[in-house]
Amino acid sequence: MSSKSDSKANKALYLIVDTVVLMVNSCHVDSLHNLKQDLIRKVLPLLYKIWKKGGTLGSSTDCIYLKNQLQSREHDISEAIFRLSMNIAYAVHLEPDEVRRSIFGQSIHDYVDFLLNYWEKLTYLLTRKQNNLEDSVFTSLLNEFDPKTPDAIIEALLNGIVSCPAIASDELDISSFLHEVHGSLGAAAKYRQDIRVVRTRDHCDQTSGGCRTEEHFFDDGMTFLDADAFVEKCQDAFKNGFSVALRGMEFRSEKIAAIASAVADLFGQPSVGANIYFSPPSSQGLARHYDDHCVLVWQLLGSKKWMVWPNAKLILPRLYEPFESLDGLVDDNGVKMEVLLEGDIMYVPRGFVHEAHTDADVGEFEVNSTANCSLHLTLAIEVEPPFEWEGFTHIALHCWMEKHWGSQLVKSKAEEQTSLFALLLHVSIRVLSENDATFRKACMVAAKLPSSSSYTTTHLKALRSNQRSTFDEIVKKIDKSCSFKEALRCIEQAVKERNDEPFQWMCWLRHLPQHGDANNRVDYCNILGALEELLGAVGCNLEQAIGEFTDFKSRFCKCVVYEDARESFEMLLQMYRTTRNQYTRGMLALHGKHKGSCRRTPDR
Repeated sequence: MSSKSDSKANKALYLIVDTVVLMVNSCHVDSLHNLKQDLIRKVLPLLYKIWKKGGTLGSSTDCIYLKNQLQSREHDISEAIFRLSMNIAYAVHLEPDEVRRSIFGQSIHDYVDFLLNYWEKLTYLLTRKQNNLEDSVFTSLLNEFDPKTPDAIIEALLNGIVSCPAIASDELDISSFLHEVHGSLGAAAKYRQDIRVVRTRDHCDQTSGGCRTEEHFFDDGMTFLDADAFVEKCQDAFKNGFSVALRGMEFRSEKIAAIASAVADLFGQPSVGANIYFSPPSSQGLARHYDDHCVLVWQLLGSKKWMVWPNAKLILPRLYEPFESLDGLVDDNGVKMEVLLEGDIMYVPRGFVHEAHTDADVGEFEVNSTANCSLHLTLAIEVEPPFEWEGFTHIALHCWMEKHWGSQLVKSKAEEQTSLFALLLHVSIRVLSENDATFRKACMVAAKLPSSSSYTTTHLKALRSNQRSTFDEIVKKIDKSCSFKEALRCIEQAVKERNDEPFQWMCWLRHLPQHGDANNRVDYCNILGALEELLGAVGCNLEQAIGEFTDFKSRFCKCVVYEDARESFEMLLQMYRTTRNQYTRGMLALHGKHKGSCRRTPDR
């Protein structure tokens, strides 16, 4: 197909490819649902073959000639592959209950006990011997890698990888993402964004007496255009004590994507990230740190020694918040040491400081042996702001307002003021949550629990009752402690400084339905106007406003309906997951995973 003596038929094929790429990329993403699946099944492998043959890594005469024959550039073809793959189900699929059994064993009681007593509170270790199972999920995962030599594992990890560009966590329109990344889909892997090659070492000097710091093998932002040379450099780095850490494994492996998706369903969260770490003997990759997400560590090969310190603060760290210094967060009296063997799983809550290293002293490194090396997968359970208990509370307030006031086409002055009080209560809830641990915990009302039976009903009832009790506790705190004056102080400062940054957390509320006149709806992404209006409404008679706000707050706390909030919460979760799944399928296709079953799948 790439010879200079191409026949007219092949030239016609180039024209067809250009036409398909142009049509797919100019089509609105919603219209792609109408394409025939048989057509997609035939077109995708052809597009992928052409893209890889004439990709940015190709410099042969054949590749150059192919590029000259096509009007479409590499990034046009890669975008077409992404678009065509977004709504295709792949062959590998796991139910949440399958993954639950792989992690927690057959007993429902152990899973419920974990959620009630360990989740976001304490570390938790499950050994493969403890489960006493022939774990098909673990075995299937392990088969992804060739454990014969370290070089083989690194090549299996890095072969054919492309960059996974960041997508905004609250992006619910895949078209916006495609617009943002136009021209860059399918680009070469980028250092830090996709991969880290790192070791932590002692650095002693006369002033400090010594410390342990991370040392990176590559420069930040470096891209790897020569794939073969990149793999060889990583293999050399590994021999010199560097760990290879690959991010976004859920976008690069069907099996890991299926596991991550099932874990997200199991915990009722929109997404679970997956990273893989391969470490040589007697080494430490990442330096001591804590994460802003909960982690399940799954030991695939070898063993690794972990040191974990309990969270010194009751307040859980949130996603995207700046990380604090570790000074004062680590007390060696409370440190816990665990050694993970093949098949073991350890849970580390967000905020718990930890470090890990291969502990074997094997002398000179054996180049062709994986003995005393470690390969582990981390599943990062990312609790997005809407899916914390604070987020559930904002949803509950929004639902209550919509039910009572949202359907009014023409609002009276009193009703408009009520809408402003709702905005004030949103802010007040946020202020209260800053120093209350309960608000920051993950809300799991949408977790996909095992099917009920006579054996499991009691355990599941206890879990559901715990969720409802948490919400009731939060409502009581709002009624008692939400402060009009503290919320107003925050608003006054933001308006005075023309700074809406402290209110950017509100942006996700735009995804909740707002009825009534569009001119009266709150623009949560341009909030200063609404805050100014609020100040004007309450500033005339502050004492009267405080009384009316207190009455409004009490009515909400007495009349809020848990089930209404739960329904909207689950709808919002579905919206998040739909976009995440579209992104995952598109990226899997760019990693050559388009050979699965070309059938439509409902987004779970």
